[in-house]
Parts: sequence; structure tokens; C-alpha cells
Amino acid sequence: MAYFNFTKIVPPAPNDPTVNEATQLNNNWDHIETKLTPYVNGGSLSGLEAGQEFLGTPGPRASVWNGTARREPDDIDAAWTAWTAVPIISPRVTRPGNILKWRQNPLMRKVELRGGVLFDASSNAWTLGATFLITNDVAGGIPGTSFPVGGAMIGPTPTAIAAAPAIVAGAYVTVDKPVANTFCRIRVQYMGGPGGGNFIALDQIWWWY
Repeated sequence: MAYFNFTKIVPPAPNDPTVNEATQLNNNWDHIETKLTPYVNGGSLSGLEAGQEFLGTPGPRASVWNGTARREPDDIDAAWTAWTAVPIISPRVTRPGNILKWRQNPLMRKVELRGGVLFDASSNAWTLGATFLITNDVAGGIPGTSFPVGGAMIGPTPTAIAAAPAIVAGAYVTVDKPVANTFCRIRVQYMGGPGGGNFIALDQIWWWY
């Protein structure tokens, strides 16, 4: 009897069938060897099916076979577009040195904002509780293909006050569809005490589209 007895299923039971060494052992080991050989000796994998996942050779990156070629994961970070200035509706103005911009990632279907806006060119205080239009259905703005999921995104954002730092303030931002449904509309509602020179920051504003 062989040292490793693979001819019976372990633990054996009454009426257990005898294992076929050729088809159930040898062929399976041959199959495993065929699959592992490229990782040991190099070369291309064989017998792949469309949609099958595997560790790429060369390189350890996970890949998928699309039926004709190896497909590696997309670089999500590289998919971000360049930051682009957002057109501002007068009398609101972008904050100098902190221009309001946007970018998107088509793989994640995500839009991000950064920058700040002033009440006007004279940096007057924002009116408490009022809603102000930042950008609208204007050419060069955030395109309608990037509208928020569900049609609107509403969220809080911080404000910065140049004068009277003891005053607490914040704002709400709404991103939604204007009537023409061509470009995204951004509105802000200031909350808190008055402060000359203050601006509303939009660095933490993002949404899925």
C-alpha cells in the first residue's frame, strides 16, 4: 500500500466509491500545475475565460480577461480631471488667491469643489438667512452631465471671517438643476453673525453624479 493512500475518500465509509487516480487526482494535479507554471517560470496564462479574474503575469496586479486581452484595474486617482474655474454670477466674486474651481472623476462619478466666494468686490458682509446665487446655467460652468444624483445636493460648509473672529458663522450649499438643465446651479445660504471681509468656503463640497 502506498504511503499516501488516495484511492479512498477519507475518512472511508461503507460503499464509498474508489477514487479514480487518473481522472480525479492526476488530471487535477496537471490542471493545477498548468495554472501555476506561468507564475513560476514566466509566460502567458492559458485557458482563460471572459470575465475570469487572476493575478497578472508579469506583475502581481489583479486582472480580468475580457475575452481577448488582459484588463488591469483603472487608476482612479489618474482619472481626475484638471481643476477648472467656475464662472461666478455678479455681484458675487471669487475670493482672490482661492479661486472657486471644480473637477470630476468619471470612474467614481464624483464632483469636487474648492475655493471660496465673497459677497461682492468690496467684501461686504453676507446677509443673514438669505440665499445667494453663485453660478447658474452659464456656459463654461459645471455641465449638466454632472448633476447630483437625485437632482440636488444640500450640505453645510464653513465660512471664514476676516474681522471679529469671535463670531460664529457657517453656510449651506445647494447644487441642483436650473430650469434649462444644461449646467449645474450653485447657491449658498449664510448663517451666523455679520463680519466684513468674510467668505464662504466650498472646499469640502462634493457630490455623486
